[in-house]
Amino acid sequence: MRGYRFAGILSLFLLLCFMTACGQRGTGKEQGVPSAGAESTPGPQPAPGFPQEEALSWQARYARLENPYTQVLAADVLYGIYTRDGLTLLDSIDRESLTVDGTFRLPEGISPSGLAADRDGNVYLLGRQEGRAGIWKFDAENGFRNQMEMELEDASRADELTLRGVCTDARGYLYVWCHMMVPIMEDDGEVWCYADRVYVRDGQFQTVYYEEIRDVKGTQVLLFGIGGDGTPRFTVKDREGIYLQEMDVERRERGEALRLENFTDARPEHMASTADGFLYCQDNELCEYTYGTQERSKVLSLSTYGVFAADILSLAKRGDVIEIIDNHGDAGYAELISFTLGTAEKETVTLGVVMTTQDLEQTAAEFNRYSDRYRVEIVDYFAQAESYEEAASRLNLDIVTGKAPDIIAVSGIDYSMLCEKGVLADLYEFMGKDGDISRDMLVQSVVKACESHGKLYSIAPSFQLHSMWGYSDVTEGRTGVTFEELQRLLANSGKDINAIAGFSADEPVLTNLCSASMDEFVDWENGTCDFEGEYFSSLLLFAKEYAGDYNGMTHGESIMRWETVLSLGIISSVADYQIQKALYGDKISFIGYPAAEGSGTSVAFTLSEVAVNAASANQAGAWEFVKFYLLHGYDGRGFPVVEEQFEQVLASSMREHYSISQDRVEKMSNGYYDAGSFIIYVYEASREEVDAVIALVESAGNRYKTCPAIQNIINEEAEMYFQGQADLSRTAEKIQSRVSLLLQESR
Repeated sequence: MRGYRFAGILSLFLLLCFMTACGQRGTGKEQGVPSAGAESTPGPQPAPGFPQEEALSWQARYARLENPYTQVLAADVLYGIYTRDGLTLLDSIDRESLTVDGTFRLPEGISPSGLAADRDGNVYLLGRQEGRAGIWKFDAENGFRNQMEMELEDASRADELTLRGVCTDARGYLYVWCHMMVPIMEDDGEVWCYADRVYVRDGQFQTVYYEEIRDVKGTQVLLFGIGGDGTPRFTVKDREGIYLQEMDVERRERGEALRLENFTDARPEHMASTADGFLYCQDNELCEYTYGTQERSKVLSLSTYGVFAADILSLAKRGDVIEIIDNHGDAGYAELISFTLGTAEKETVTLGVVMTTQDLEQTAAEFNRYSDRYRVEIVDYFAQAESYEEAASRLNLDIVTGKAPDIIAVSGIDYSMLCEKGVLADLYEFMGKDGDISRDMLVQSVVKACESHGKLYSIAPSFQLHSMWGYSDVTEGRTGVTFEELQRLLANSGKDINAIAGFSADEPVLTNLCSASMDEFVDWENGTCDFEGEYFSSLLLFAKEYAGDYNGMTHGESIMRWETVLSLGIISSVADYQIQKALYGDKISFIGYPAAEGSGTSVAFTLSEVAVNAASANQAGAWEFVKFYLLHGYDGRGFPVVEEQFEQVLASSMREHYSISQDRVEKMSNGYYDAGSFIIYVYEASREEVDAVIALVESAGNRYKTCPAIQNIINEEAEMYFQGQADLSRTAEKIQSRVSLLLQESR
C-alpha cells in the first residue's frame, strides 16, 4: 500500500475536476436578482479554433419570471410548464410585462415532454396519457379552450418521447419533430435505438408520411427547421462532422447531404436557427455558425454573464436580440435574459487556473452578474496545453515571471515555494482595509494553520480536517503522538500499526503522511529543510512496514470486531463525526496523525484555493472577486471558513430535517454510512457532538497540502529503501540533498 509516485494524486485531482464539472450545481447565493435591469459587459476574445475577429460588446438584461419551469416556449407569447400541488400547469406570459396573464391546467394524467408553436401562434404539447403518446394542439385565439389531440403513427411501442419542435411552411404543411426510442429488427432479433422523426401533416392534420433518422454509428439530429428558401431541412452530426439534408415532401425522400466546413470537432447543444445558420452552446460558450461563409465564431462566454448551459431551457434569436430562458441554479425561479450589442463599462479581471473547476466557474459567473464594476474572465491553461503537467508548468512560470493573471487558482501547483518570493499578495492586508470582511470574521484556527509566517496567501470558502481517531481505550486520551508513542499505545492493546485503517491506493501511505506534516520538514521562508531527523526516519519506517488491515471484513465490521482500532481520514461535517462515533460504539477520541509537535490534526481547503497576484495592476478588482468567493462560494461541502456561516452550519446540524411530499412527511437523515452488512443513519446532532467537532477544529495546527515536486523526490528515493536497495540513513540523506537543491533553485 505504498504509492510512490505523485502521479496517483495528480490523477485523482484530474478525476475530481472532471466529476465536479459534471455534477449538480447550486448557487448558494442569498442576493436577489433584479426583476429587470441592464448590465454592460464586454464579450471575450474568440477562443482558439475560431476566426480571430474583433471582440464584441454585449449588454445583458435579466428579467425574473414568476415560476420555476421545467419546459418553456419562447414565441410571440412566452409559455412555461410547471407542477404545483400535484397539478401540471401551463403559464401564458406577456412579453412586455413578463406577468402571467393566464394559467391553464393540462389534461389529467398527462406527462408533458415538449412544447412548440407554429407561425400562427398555436401551441403544441407532446406527452403521454394513460400509456399513449400524443400531441395536443391548443388554439391560442380561443384561450386554449379548443384542444385537439393527434396520435403519432407507429409510436405505440416507442419510448422516451420528447417533442423537439413544430413548424409550418408556406404550403400549409405542419412538421412535428420528435425524439424517441424505437424497436428495430436485426439478424439477432429486436433491438432498440434512439431516432428522430419528423411527421409531415397536411391542412387537416392528417399525417402524409414521416422521415426517420436513427441515432446509430454516431449519427445525431441536431436541428430541424424551415430554411430561408422555405425548404424543410435537417442539421445532422455524424463521425465525419456536420451536414445539412433537405426533405422533399412531394417525393417523400431526403436529398443529398451537404457537408458543413470547419465543424468536425464541435459538440453543439441548445441549438437555435438564425437567418443564415444557427446559434449553439459548446463548453459553456455561445457560438454561431453561418451557412454563407461556412464559418463558426464565438459570440460570448455564458459564464461571463452568470449563465450555465446546463440551466438553459430555451435559446432563440429574435432580430438582433439573443434570448435565453433558464432556471437560475437552485434559486427557485426562471428568468429571461436578453443580449444586445452595447458599450463595455466593466473592468476586466483575469483568473488563471490550471484547469477550470465548477466552483470557480460558477463563482465567476455569479460575480459577473452582480458586480457593477468588474468582470472576471477565466484563463484556462489546460485548454492551451498538451497535458495537465504542461498547464501547471506554464502557470507556474507566468507567476514567477510576473505574467500571471490577476487572480491565481493555486490548487495543482507548488505555491508553497512561491509564497516567500513575494509573487503572491498577503490577503490579510486587503482584509485590513475592507469594511465588508476582516480576518477576525474567519475561523481562527483554520486560517492560522494556513498562514505562512503571519501572512495569508491563499484561501477558499470551505475546509475539512485530516486526522486519526479510534477507540478511546487505545488512544488513552493522547493527541499529537509521535510514531514511537503511537506504536506503544497500539502494543498496549495487543495491536500493531496494521490495525490502523484509512490508507488506500488513491491515498498512498507515504504521500498521506507527508501531506499531513510537510510544514514540519520544510522552512518555506528560509528555503531550508530537515529530512534527516528522527521524525522523518520514523515516517519512512512506518510507510515501509505498514501492510494494511485487509482481513476480508468490511471497514465497519472490522472496527466492531476490534480488528481495526484506529482510522484516519477526513472529517468534513458534523455527520462525519457522528458516523465515526457510531462505528466506534460512542467510545471515540481523536489522536491525530503522528506529529513532531501539535495535535496532529491538519486543515485542508475543500474548494479551489485562490490568491492575488502581487504583480497585478488591478489588485483591487482581484480582491473584490476573492472576497465574493469567500463570502458566497460555500456550496455545502466541508465547513465554511467564514465564522458566521460555520456557526449556522453547526446549528443546522442540531435541527430535525423533514422531506414533505404530497402524501407524507418523512424525517431526513443528515448522513449515512453503508458498512455492507448494516447501514448507519445519523440525524440531528447533540450539543455534545457539536462541541466535539468545535474542539477538533480548534485543535488543528497543521496544513494538509500536497507539494508535487518535493513529494516526487521523496517517493523516488523511498522506493529504493522500500525495495531494500538503500538503507534508511542513506535514503534520508539523498532526500535532504535533493529537496535542499530544489528549494535553493526556486528562490
